[in-house]
Amino acid sequence: MRALLGRLLLAAMVAMSTVLIAAPPAQAAGSVSWSVEPVTATGDTTGHAWAELTMDPGTRQQQYLRVTNRGAEAVAFSLSAADGYFTDAGRFTMLPAGRTSVDAGTWITLPASVSVDPGASAVVPFTVEVPANATPGDHLAGVAAGIFSEQDTVGVESRIGFRVLTRVTGDVAPAVSTTATADYHPSWNPFLPGRLEVRLSTRNAGNTRLTAQNDVAVAGPLGLAPRTSRPDALPELAPGDERQATVTVDDVWPLFAMTAVVTTTAADAGGSSDGVTATTRVTVPAMPWSQLLVGGCAVALVVLALWDRRRRRRRWAGMVQEAREQGRGDAAAGVWTLAIAVLVALGTLTMTPSSARASEPVGVTVEISPQPEPMVTQTGPGAGHALAQTGASFSPLLTLSGLGVIAVGVMVWTISRRREVQRASSPRDHQSSRSSTRA
Repeated sequence: MRALLGRLLLAAMVAMSTVLIAAPPAQAAGSVSWSVEPVTATGDTTGHAWAELTMDPGTRQQQYLRVTNRGAEAVAFSLSAADGYFTDAGRFTMLPAGRTSVDAGTWITLPASVSVDPGASAVVPFTVEVPANATPGDHLAGVAAGIFSEQDTVGVESRIGFRVLTRVTGDVAPAVSTTATADYHPSWNPFLPGRLEVRLSTRNAGNTRLTAQNDVAVAGPLGLAPRTSRPDALPELAPGDERQATVTVDDVWPLFAMTAVVTTTAADAGGSSDGVTATTRVTVPAMPWSQLLVGGCAVALVVLALWDRRRRRRRWAGMVQEAREQGRGDAAAGVWTLAIAVLVALGTLTMTPSSARASEPVGVTVEISPQPEPMVTQTGPGAGHALAQTGASFSPLLTLSGLGVIAVGVMVWTISRRREVQRASSPRDHQSSRSSTRA
């Protein structure tokens, strides 16, 4: 059952297909092959693969086609005419036999069939009659010669022919319009650009056949980082046809918002009117996520380095200030120590007793009674001499020597403290210099 359905579908597709070229002959039913081409009334070739006519409404023209039987048997070819159209790939074809024509296919009158002997040709006249109410512009149709064959109990019609393009005179107005949407695809490598995909829908809004191409230009805000794409040529467009296309613009850096300007340039395929141009633009967000991540990490590292530098600077400044305060305290303590030492030394020198000296030995008699009595003056050989001196004697040289020793000690202690402060502050200055160099 599945195989039968497949054969039926294949047969239907073959029956609906129509090949409208004149050069290579068609082959069907084994040894049957033929070709169809436009010719003059005398059977000479026109030099064109199809017929292009320019006619006024309500007029008629006689045209001719030639059918050549390239097989080994006589064949009766069926002749037909139908509306024509372009596929999405730009290939011209005509409506299959099961569909009814409503435009230029109904303007053509030709015999229903023609018999051709093997290796012979037959010139067949056909008539193109334009209705009086026909609209100006291009109208597409085709004529073909075909045969019927049976494949797996299914009848198949094979046709070959050529296009008949009729331009009706009047207000011929080519026109084109394009709409666009776009998406930005970034690269997750922050050092590589992304790409912009622009989806285009181009429509032939006029009444003539057009050949067109789209040019896409992409730029960021204020026209930064401009990029352009290769021209994208479109297949031929009949009046009313619409083509879908996708244009990819590479090497586009994300600048938060990218604008794509699409310029469609169309020319009259018949060559009897000027070309037209249409422009459209679309703006899409293009966030530089990977670049922002890298930039954020770089800023964080800089901030961290500055914070660490300030922290170390404050730390060394505190250490230097602490050393200075300690130096001031030690200096004050040294002054007080020096002052106390001087006072103690002076007191010691002042209170040091010296041995009593008398000019001559004297005798002293002391009489103590409960009632004080007047002092008895000295008698004897020493009468009239003063008593011997008692108490402490003061030596200026000894005092100055002691003060000098103390002063030298204070100076040595002060110089040593200053050197300690300088040694404590010099690593801080050296570290600050290294930090400045790194910065």
